[in-house]
Amino acid sequence: MKGILASDTKILQGFLRKHHFRVSTSNERFISYESPELTELLILTGASGERAYRGAQLLGNMPEVTFVLSVGTAASLHKTVRIGSVVLCDRLKKLVGEMALWSSSSVTELEVANCVPMEMLFKHIDEGERNLIKGSIVTAPHIATNSNMRTWLGRDLRVGSIDQDAAYTASACSEISMPFAIIRGITSQESGSFPQSRYQIDRRSRSSKSNIADTPYRISEYIKFRLGSRIVSNRMNQILTRVNSLSVPE
Repeated sequence: MKGILASDTKILQGFLRKHHFRVSTSNERFISYESPELTELLILTGASGERAYRGAQLLGNMPEVTFVLSVGTAASLHKTVRIGSVVLCDRLKKLVGEMALWSSSSVTELEVANCVPMEMLFKHIDEGERNLIKGSIVTAPHIATNSNMRTWLGRDLRVGSIDQDAAYTASACSEISMPFAIIRGITSQESGSFPQSRYQIDRRSRSSKSNIADTPYRISEYIKFRLGSRIVSNRMNQILTRVNSLSVPE
């Protein structure tokens, strides 16, 4: 069985509904889902940020799980990594410390083994390799929201995207010798000065004071973010449906 570790549940909501996933257990604020249709998948949500480490441990301790696929979103650090694309991580770095984004000396590189079945699946779905791509990711305590900062990070670290949890999953899986892969949907572009976490909650719940800051530029960035999230959600649906029957390393 494959364990799907989700850092961003929203991009999986359509997938969960479509395949009639139901809650099977709830533990330490993690919720697991199983489906009568896709019986080779166990989805565990609630693994954002550092919690991804514990989530990977929980999946690794389940005797039926033989492979972990980390699923979530990331922000682009390079113009070639476009909104709506899904990245299969082939190189992973981690920044640590409160000033991590301003100090490349805090970077460490983690080992990510090639997952040939996932690579072949990406090529099968997207023969042109334009939307489902291999790429590099850096995990940081915060997502850089300034476009100049993103450009600098991408160039200085030589990575294509940034997230907040992939490295924690990789560390936990490596420690217990659990085969894993990491895929991230790109929901904001390298040139956008846009705080991705700003819209992780429903806009209607934001304060009136926050709404005052909605300039035409902000609204445009928000529309791009929502569109990117929708495209990523559809592509994740394609990928995960096929992962159910995929032969993966054990």
